[in-house]
Amino acid sequence: MPAERICPDCEEPLEEMEFQGSDALGSLAIVSEASNDGFLSGLRADEILTPVPYVCPDCRRTLVYAEQRQGN
Repeated sequence: MPAERICPDCEEPLEEMEFQGSDALGSLAIVSEASNDGFLSGLRADEILTPVPYVCPDCRRTLVYAEQRQGN
């Protein structure tokens, strides 16, 4: 579990949310470029992170963090 995230405007704790929408394209992911391993280098990534939105309950500012999630 990540450390508590605080709104930079209000200094209130942010609430973790989820992206929701069509599953036609699958889940969102943030992927770093794979190292240059030759033939299969384009088929793998060095790291896959999940974008997770956090919303301030007071001012509604939304920040998105790249987090390591189980199942990745």
